[in-house]
Amino acid sequence: MGTWSKIRKGTMIMREIILGLLLVTAVGCSSVPVYKEIQKSNGQDNVREFTTSSAELQKALVKVLLSKQFTITNEDDVAGTVTASRSFSQSSDIIVITLSCRMFLNNGNKQQLFLNGVQSNQRNYIRDHTRFFLGVVPMMGGGGKDVTKTKAYEAAIVDKSFYDDIFDAIRKNLSAQGRLQNGPEK
Repeated sequence: MGTWSKIRKGTMIMREIILGLLLVTAVGCSSVPVYKEIQKSNGQDNVREFTTSSAELQKALVKVLLSKQFTITNEDDVAGTVTASRSFSQSSDIIVITLSCRMFLNNGNKQQLFLNGVQSNQRNYIRDHTRFFLGVVPMMGGGGKDVTKTKAYEAAIVDKSFYDDIFDAIRKNLSAQGRLQNGPEK
């Protein structure tokens, strides 16, 4: 093999390596950034305005969440925040809905209430350590079970009807208590 053929072969290998690196770089950069999802949402389904005091709104919010079988995990009167969660079981899955609520004083006696829900699915994996003789007869002195909990899925709740149901219940609670002052809600 001559000198020129070795140089040409080396150049071709170098071109293939560079082309391969460019392809790997291009594939790595082609994914869509996750933050673009934030720009797509309009964010108006999870906020309402109530004409009442912040103390009355927070009381109504807690009453509604408790009536919907949520557990209040955190409540801060000063910051105007409430965090609640509710769990559901489906076979080996546990579904947890966490609701974060924040109140802001808007103008005068108008309160803005923001709700943000997150659904997480947790799966239980059960591993049995029972020992068997000939694969049939359980043996003494061994066994037990391990349960491992893993988070299988988590996503923000974007269903408008989920938030509308809670806001309607708060409005009804405030109206029934005579705490909702006249004025339309947004």
